[in-house]
Amino acid sequence: MRGHTQAHDPNEWQPTPGMYLPPNEQHPAIALPIYAKSNHGVYVSVGTERSFIGAALSRASGLFVIDYDPYAIRFAQINRALLAASKNRADYLNLRLTASRETWPTRLKGLSEEDRKTLANPDSWTFWDAKVRKNETAWDSAFGHFHTQPKTAADPFFASDYLFDDRLFTYLSRLAKSSRIWALQLDLRHENEVRSLCEKLKVNQLALGIIDTSDVPNSTETGTTTAARYVAMISAYAPDDAIFMNTAPSGGHGVRWSYYAFTNRVIRHVDAATLGKWYESEIKEIAAADHAQALLDDPAIIRH
Repeated sequence: MRGHTQAHDPNEWQPTPGMYLPPNEQHPAIALPIYAKSNHGVYVSVGTERSFIGAALSRASGLFVIDYDPYAIRFAQINRALLAASKNRADYLNLRLTASRETWPTRLKGLSEEDRKTLANPDSWTFWDAKVRKNETAWDSAFGHFHTQPKTAADPFFASDYLFDDRLFTYLSRLAKSSRIWALQLDLRHENEVRSLCEKLKVNQLALGIIDTSDVPNSTETGTTTAARYVAMISAYAPDDAIFMNTAPSGGHGVRWSYYAFTNRVIRHVDAATLGKWYESEIKEIAAADHAQALLDDPAIIRH
């Protein structure tokens, strides 16, 4: 499945390509109580490692990576190809972290046409070497942490790092080998692109499980309005037990990400304006707490 984006509004903020490649939202295992409620449909997510981690932890039937950053989409395409080409987790670690430029093109047997093109292209290795392997200090050493085996609950990717977890790796590898990982560049601020995504999901009969759009609601002054608008649109295509999940920084010292989500069964009954207010209230509630949380259909929010 392929897509394209419309021309950018010159007044819209645009990310620096690759700015958010490192997995900066640490401790995703905090969201395990939310992942446990998944219907195991397709995991639709922005970001890079965030999307792969979420698909594995929620045991999704597929992964659909969406992002307005072309580098994030390229990351997803290369990582999918590496997962599909790998024989086991140790082999994947070698391909990901140390294999030479000459090695990748030797691993094309059994891959899809798109994955073959990805690994055969020397630019893919160059991109990966610079943006992943040698980019370990950005965002509080995010890739550095991700490329190090977590051993205690204090480690940023404890219980969520598929590089060092056979069960999580095997799950993602199976998705990749069965062509159940897709990547599409789109901008959630553009209604026609969101509508196109929904049509692709519908035509391909991909039942939605979790829709994870990171911190979009609190990323800009109009974030809650933007989120409410695209969630309302996607809601019409989603089953009642689909989950719309986001993150927001908790209060206290340092940056600790909380996860909050609403099921479609409660979203269906409110308009975009009300949903926007829910986002505003939830973000404020999370900011007032001094600890990270996982909130699903927070009664304090949806009863107002």
